[in-house]
Amino acid sequence: MNVLIIEDENIAVQRLTEMLHDLEKDVRIVNVLDSVKTSIAFLQQAPELDLIFMDIELGDGQSLEIFEKVSIDTPVIFITAYQEHALKAFKQNSVDYLLKPLHKSELKAALEKYKRLHGRPDTQLQKNVLRLLEEMKAMDPVEFKERFLAKTGTRMISVPARNIAYFYTKERCQYIKTATNDDLILDKALDEVENEVDKKAFFRANRQFIINYNHIEKVQSWFAGKLKVQVRPAAHEEIIISRLRAADFKKWLGE
Repeated sequence: MNVLIIEDENIAVQRLTEMLHDLEKDVRIVNVLDSVKTSIAFLQQAPELDLIFMDIELGDGQSLEIFEKVSIDTPVIFITAYQEHALKAFKQNSVDYLLKPLHKSELKAALEKYKRLHGRPDTQLQKNVLRLLEEMKAMDPVEFKERFLAKTGTRMISVPARNIAYFYTKERCQYIKTATNDDLILDKALDEVENEVDKKAFFRANRQFIINYNHIEKVQSWFAGKLKVQVRPAAHEEIIISRLRAADFKKWLGE
């Protein structure tokens, strides 16, 4: 089974790959792509694929946009962290999906469904996904900030939230650490930032850090019921989540 994975979270890719190999011995991961742009370029070459796993939210847009540029008749299973109100659109358009975090039992069911339908071309897939994309675009605007204004020297920079690895405080100043490892000065307190970010994407780890889910590298148990979080790019100091916050953090990781 030739499988393509379109996903920009390393942890999610590793988890999906491990579960696929556990469930299907003949799985071959043809490629792993992390953006709309690279996915379009790859799929335009018409590779031989049996199944595609697509994360909805990628760094440069939604994977649904790929269908506007490339005709795809390979079965697709979408991976999403969307809440229930958005999932109705998936169901109404008969688009198959898995919820994050992935669970082996749900992946197994999706693979069994794929096998039952394998060999039957889904002539409606392209139309269903394009209709889904339009519905997603028409949804109510989000209530959280999508961009934050920061500066470096005298230059002002508008940083998309998806490009922020974490917010942090150091020596009484607030900073943004970008995904490309830049440190930018932020003219607002982390308490204010906490109220403005997407709560599904960002978590207030402690007084010094607000971290992005997509940039968590490792979580490990620490002393006295605490948790230690490793992020990328690496932080200037250890990120420790208190025992009192640990339960909320674990719940957030599993949403």
